[in-house]
Amino acid sequence: MVGPSNHKTPNETEAILATQDNNTSADHALNHSKLFSKLNVEDLENLQSTFNSQSLNPSTFSRYTCDQAQFNDFEELRKQIEQCTNSQPQCNDTTTPLSDDLLQEEMNKLKTKFEEQCKKYTEDIQKLTSQHESHLDSLHKEYENLEKEKDTISSQLDDAQSRIHKHKQKISNLKSTISTQSEALSQLQTQQSATQQQLEETSCTLESKLQDIDIMNGELSVAKSYIAELEAKLRAEEASRRKLHNTIQELKGNIRVFCRMRPLLGPEQMEDPLQINFIKEDEIELIQSQESANGSKTVTKSYPFTFDKIFEPKATQSEVFEEISQLVQSALDGYPVCIFAYGQTGSGKTFTMEGPDFPDSDTIGIIPRAVLQIYSTVESLKLKGWEYVMEGQFLEIYNDTINDLLGNGDFNKKHDIRHLPNGKTIVSDLTTVTIDSPEKMKALMKRAGQNRAVASTQCNDRSSRSHSVFMLKLSGKNTYSGEVSEGMLNLIDLAGSERLSQSGSTGDRLRETQAINKSLSCLGDVIYSIANNEAHVPYRNSKLTYLLQNSLGGNSKTLMFVNISSCNAHFQETLCSLRFATKVNSCHIGVAKRITK
Repeated sequence: MVGPSNHKTPNETEAILATQDNNTSADHALNHSKLFSKLNVEDLENLQSTFNSQSLNPSTFSRYTCDQAQFNDFEELRKQIEQCTNSQPQCNDTTTPLSDDLLQEEMNKLKTKFEEQCKKYTEDIQKLTSQHESHLDSLHKEYENLEKEKDTISSQLDDAQSRIHKHKQKISNLKSTISTQSEALSQLQTQQSATQQQLEETSCTLESKLQDIDIMNGELSVAKSYIAELEAKLRAEEASRRKLHNTIQELKGNIRVFCRMRPLLGPEQMEDPLQINFIKEDEIELIQSQESANGSKTVTKSYPFTFDKIFEPKATQSEVFEEISQLVQSALDGYPVCIFAYGQTGSGKTFTMEGPDFPDSDTIGIIPRAVLQIYSTVESLKLKGWEYVMEGQFLEIYNDTINDLLGNGDFNKKHDIRHLPNGKTIVSDLTTVTIDSPEKMKALMKRAGQNRAVASTQCNDRSSRSHSVFMLKLSGKNTYSGEVSEGMLNLIDLAGSERLSQSGSTGDRLRETQAINKSLSCLGDVIYSIANNEAHVPYRNSKLTYLLQNSLGGNSKTLMFVNISSCNAHFQETLCSLRFATKVNSCHIGVAKRITK
């Protein structure tokens, strides 16, 4: 039985195990068997603990790749220690007792050897551990680099996949476009084939048409010759038309009178209207009703009048102008023409001649309509070789003084009237404006209206205080025949007569009314002298009559508008105007003469 001295420390146990390296495998087994027989359980447990503390296990050797023989020895030693540990009682009973000194020596050798091996293996393990850690750090760095590279490659891969997707989409779109274009190309090719066929057919047709054109050119030459003959006949017919037109105007009378009655306006509609019967287009009857001297009954008296044309209140501006348009044509043919409006103040003279303050295409008066007709006719006469130049002048006779309405507003300039041997009438120092468009005529009318003298009286809120005269010179030349004509169209808006007792005029208005009435009285004297075939006609008694000398004296086509009111309150003025118009209508002033060069 082993005493206390047989207890071995772990180091001693390791020394005993170390002695195994100097023996053969058979010796190792025998010695180990003998040695382990001397060890108690505590010694075996210490050896097991030593193995465990040094981590001398298969995984450790495998991990650091130690020598295979060393590993086998340690593995065999470990197994024997486990066997002895498990069979300690039996070994203690069966082993042959050894001397204590020999066991102690073996134990010391084994311990020394084991310690040396453990130290060596520990150094190797530390060295391998250091190498492993260094290698592990390197692997970690390499892993980090690989991760970064992986992220970069992954990002690049995503970009590449995105680009691939876009390119695939683009390729898909291109394929769709190519498909569409292919269809369109196929259609175009089909159309081209059809067009080519049409072109060939058109070429054949063109050749046929060219032959037809040659034939038509020959016919055109014949037609041109025929047209030239017709144009010559047309010019001859035009000359004949002018003669016939002039004859018709002469048969109607060189001084014609139209009567126009204006409608009731504003507050007048509440008053008694004028009693008048429109019997025919050229005949009216003015009715006056008044009580007898004793008041027992109403006495009715009628005043019949006959004129060349009578316009009822409902007549339009267009209808009125249609009747005088023939006289405008006479001016284009080279005759002097005069149209003037006469009547009491507020009877519609300015409306008839010019239109309202803000006219439209329906309400414009005779003057602008005459210009529009002249432009229209001039354009049609161009085909017959006629070319015209239109020049206009606008004046007023205010207090028996001539003022230039198209000038700079200087009414102190003196203007003289001269009558030439060829029938022309000239007013000196007047502004002459070439009228080359209807728009220019409109501007001219506006300018003249702003300069003309008007004022408010008890008889008329906007009474013309002067006689206005628009003179339009029409110079024409036929480029085919060389014929030249020079017509003159005088359009006159006379100031209205007023009774001093009714106008309530004082100061300047009184002097204006007196001058207006005097000039109209002089006009009456001239008309009566002409109607009575007197040897002396007092044209020089006023600027108005002197200016109208050629229009009233025999070489002009003259028409007078007598304008009357619809108000019964104006009965006496209306009766006087109609009587004066009757006297004018009875005047025969001779045959108008055409002015040529």
